[in-house]
Amino acid sequence: MLDGVRILAWGARDAVRLAATLLERAGAQVTFAQAQPSGGFAYDVIVVSSDVSEVKQRSVIAGLKAAGEHIVCDITATGPQGARAGMRASDAQIQAISGLMDTTGFAHGEPVRIGVPFTEMSAALYASAAIAAAVRVKRVHGIKQNIDVTLFGCAASALTTFLPAAFAQGTVGRVGNRHPACAPWNAYRTRDGWVLICTSTEEQWRKIKGVARVPQLDDARFATLRTRVANVDELDALIETWTSTLSTEECSQLCERIGVAAGPIVSVAGLSGEPNFRMRHADAAAQIDALGVDAETYRQVSIFEMASLTEAAIAAPRTNLQSMTRTPGSGPLAGIKVVEIGQYTTAPLVGKHLAALGAEVVKIEPPEGEVARSWSPGQAGTSYFFALNNTDKQTLSLDLKQAADCAHLRTLLADADVLVENLRPGALAKLGFDREALGAINPRLIYCSISGFGIASAYPARPAFDTVIQAMGGLMDLTRSNGEPVKLGASGADILGGQAALLAIVARLADPARQAGTFVEISMQDVAAWCALFAAGNRAREGMAVACIDGHVWLECDERFDADALAACAKQARCGSLTRASAVAALGDMDVSAVPVARVHELIEDGDFLADVLSVARDANGGFWPILKVPYRLSRTPARVRAVPGAPLKYAGNRTARAVFEMGDS
Repeated sequence: MLDGVRILAWGARDAVRLAATLLERAGAQVTFAQAQPSGGFAYDVIVVSSDVSEVKQRSVIAGLKAAGEHIVCDITATGPQGARAGMRASDAQIQAISGLMDTTGFAHGEPVRIGVPFTEMSAALYASAAIAAAVRVKRVHGIKQNIDVTLFGCAASALTTFLPAAFAQGTVGRVGNRHPACAPWNAYRTRDGWVLICTSTEEQWRKIKGVARVPQLDDARFATLRTRVANVDELDALIETWTSTLSTEECSQLCERIGVAAGPIVSVAGLSGEPNFRMRHADAAAQIDALGVDAETYRQVSIFEMASLTEAAIAAPRTNLQSMTRTPGSGPLAGIKVVEIGQYTTAPLVGKHLAALGAEVVKIEPPEGEVARSWSPGQAGTSYFFALNNTDKQTLSLDLKQAADCAHLRTLLADADVLVENLRPGALAKLGFDREALGAINPRLIYCSISGFGIASAYPARPAFDTVIQAMGGLMDLTRSNGEPVKLGASGADILGGQAALLAIVARLADPARQAGTFVEISMQDVAAWCALFAAGNRAREGMAVACIDGHVWLECDERFDADALAACAKQARCGSLTRASAVAALGDMDVSAVPVARVHELIEDGDFLADVLSVARDANGGFWPILKVPYRLSRTPARVRAVPGAPLKYAGNRTARAVFEMGDS
């Protein structure tokens, strides 16, 4: 891991503190400092936030970057370039200008600030992974470099479920607790509260119809995913005629039995009594029971767990880290080989970033292809959503119920450094690939399993989607519209879970002493609870979204203006009769901090988004696709996003593992 790496956290942003905490969890020696260290900068890595630093500190940071004697990671709101360069924006303001806020809330309500500092947390996770990658480069090549991470880039990168509509020249709106591309997927009333139910496949839909026994669900309007999404209001009303006859627990258990993701909305204070959280984090639960949630409670929860791949560690030949790499220009993870068995967001996000960092990634898809390939909109038979999450991968179709295809997977794994998957816990083991078997195939393998509730879980058979984890991890309790819990518009639990896995994997790859295989476990509920506990113990400033004639502006409280004063200022400025731009100017004249709440489809016209976030790539047939750059910039070994995969290759039984790894995108 990062043992022996000395890190100075010297910045005022939450992202700096959180990144340092994560790096400490990965083995680094961390020093937190408010002022410039009197003994000088005897550190390997310095993490700063220059945009909110005083002038003297900014000058010192600039000198450290220019000297090139340290890895310097600068986490800022908008980065050093562009029209918004140097903007001292808060997390909520970045949520607003990035479009993230406008995706959260109900269709007929106002935009809602996410109840956790999502962009700060995302920046902390990406910064930590980028630092681990830079440490690897330093250990292998002796190269020290600067890293820039922007909250704006992290926010925009989280919009993968909403940007496809904007790419297709559509207007993106808030969907409450629904999913823009799947149905049924919502919070439904029960006899005693609410239950989240999420489906994504035709099989899951048939199972829900079977247990609900509502005759109208057989109507032709609900025959396909496309028509269910188009008629979602009627569909949800019919589903609720069934859920309202059950308690939340009864409905959750019934859905668990049929393999459909479902669960209750859990409060942050109620995490201590949530069965899975209490089972996995007994000390944290006891602390919450005894003392409540304070500023440091989140540190009692680990967002990743590591163990030996096998019960009895299998000796593996010692590997020279230098021999596993190519040239520095190939990326920090050049020479690393990754097998991804993933779908939707979490494991694909990990694979995408490992590929951007230079690893060779082979994505295994079922014979019919990943379900998300067929989502709308897209082009050439592939969805924009799939393309955004799977750049720079070689895709291979395997039927893992067939012995020959399993044998080929074994051959791939024998030549791999990393296996990452987000299948249901135990699914891979049933196919003959449990931890012991994987250790026998490849004693040095890093095996990362991402699941909703973890391997050791109170819900061993319960499937999970992002929305259910948001509900059961405390995120929805903190994110409310007029008092009603609402999920993050972005797939927050999926994204943060994937980022946690990325950090754990890259940190493990940075270890020059790595020999025995490693098992990395990510529970998305653990990550969500970590975020919720931090937010509950470190309250952000209050604010409000105020309606204008063309959308909303976000106003934020400070030492001079509380919520009542802000509301009075908005009324005095007559924001409701002004455009967003005019309202921001009018409020600025009153010394009120205000920013426009951007709509996702407006990002396509935003210069900073086009310059810093959006890019284009080709597929195997030469077609152009909109893609997203990574939100971290390594100055000397940059991460690059280049290509969109075509249809998965069909395993013909005559390719070697090395040939598949070296074929590149096709």
